[in-house]
Amino acid sequence: MVSATVRVCRALSLPPQAFELPLANNPQLNVTISPPVAHTGPGPVLVRLISYDLREGQDSEELNILARSEGPRTLELWPRTHHAPRSKSLVIHIHGGGFVAQTSKSHEPYLKSWAQELGVPILSIDYSLAPEAPFPRALEECFYAYCWALKNCHLLGSTGERVCLAGDSAGGNLCFTVSLRAAAYGVRMPDGIMAAYPATMLQASASPSRLMSLMDPLLPLSVLSKCLSAYAGVEPEVQEAQEQQALGVMGLVKRDTALLFRDLRLGASSWLNTFLELGGRRPADKSPPATETMRRSVSEAALQEPPSLPKDSTKSLTLQDLSLVGGPTPPVLSSSEETLPSASQEVSFFLPPSGAEDNATEENEDEEEEEESGENVGHLGSAFPHGFQPRRSSQGRANLSLQMSPIVKNPFMSPLLAPDSMLQSLPPVHIVACALDPMLDDSVMFARRLRGLGRPVSLRVVEDLPHGFLSLAALCRETRQATTLCVERIRFILTGTEMQTPAVPTKPQWSEQSQTKHCPQTPASTTSSP
Repeated sequence: MVSATVRVCRALSLPPQAFELPLANNPQLNVTISPPVAHTGPGPVLVRLISYDLREGQDSEELNILARSEGPRTLELWPRTHHAPRSKSLVIHIHGGGFVAQTSKSHEPYLKSWAQELGVPILSIDYSLAPEAPFPRALEECFYAYCWALKNCHLLGSTGERVCLAGDSAGGNLCFTVSLRAAAYGVRMPDGIMAAYPATMLQASASPSRLMSLMDPLLPLSVLSKCLSAYAGVEPEVQEAQEQQALGVMGLVKRDTALLFRDLRLGASSWLNTFLELGGRRPADKSPPATETMRRSVSEAALQEPPSLPKDSTKSLTLQDLSLVGGPTPPVLSSSEETLPSASQEVSFFLPPSGAEDNATEENEDEEEEEESGENVGHLGSAFPHGFQPRRSSQGRANLSLQMSPIVKNPFMSPLLAPDSMLQSLPPVHIVACALDPMLDDSVMFARRLRGLGRPVSLRVVEDLPHGFLSLAALCRETRQATTLCVERIRFILTGTEMQTPAVPTKPQWSEQSQTKHCPQTPASTTSSP
């Protein structure tokens, strides 16, 4: 009732069949794209095709086989005497919802308006939701649907000359990670990414925007933490009903808030310690001025400097610390095998094997003597200490807190923590953030990292709007203007021409044009009367 009328709105189901896609650098070679298999095994990927005009291929028999029914009036396919030609562009959309909610149908109102304004077909991906399908299931499904769209763009009413990835919130995170995975596979990258208020670091870490939005009515920090925990797979699967009934609603809120503050305290202390220790490890001749040091944020310092290692016994080191002793280069992470070392202090990796309790005291004394002499520090990066016996926690990974879980540091889950070599492969990025957003600092830090690497990036921070303003596009003039700004970012990616947009109150912003001609110079901050 509130969205534009489109000719095509088809729900499709992509079968889980492997196919080949040519490499971007050498089209003579192909790479096999396998269907998603994480957690639940191979299964179909659900998508939705939206087009304002009926274009060639959108009513073909090959596409009709993939159509799925959603009810008596879900197929908005209007017969016409002629078909519009295939569009040169294609928009692949990934919806938000904290990885746990919403679908492409809940985002239909603004997607149909986008299809009308842009005049290009839009393919929106319905990925599986957490906690039933935690990481990396959603990433696998989105990457599979992205590669399928590249191979079968002729069925979607497009020639595929220009492809834009667009998403909001969790969808923005998946846009970044799908592009990183496309670079790892060597397939064609999108021509640009438009991310609205994206989530780039899936940790309950302390930051000014998070603390200022602690009691945000639309996205409270406790709800955000639960969404991230569900996607990371660290949320307890079973909760006792008797405990919930005993606590009541207010008791549950107090318990969740206490757990959240515990995670924030751990994250803030870790970042602060790293920030304070920078002066001791930086050479004296390269020390920056005091004013420059104070302007640097704690998160930026944590990203640029390696974590410090304790000077106590090696028994207090975790696997991640041991890998850092041998050198500053982080281990190579796989896109499909998330086997990162655990940083939890609750899990002891150095328990003696069964039957070795008698020799435990002697071995500990030997290890302490070796540590005092400093002979075994140099080879810790290549070999484990003598008597190392890894054991798994009896509670399992599901009972680890979000802050302690090592999986949130995976770059395919938290792109803000990705190494420079991965971020340099991203296409031009356009971020539209909002001032009243708990994850505003993540967008700013991600744009700053891309700018530091010389990558084309633009950032617009819209004033006085909350997280999720795309779903509120029909609410008021400010949300409509912010939605129009997102459309213009997509239009620039697809056509390279930027049109005048209505004045949107924004904070001071910047853009980067280095090494590409596809990134516009963002106009100066504008204001408008209420």
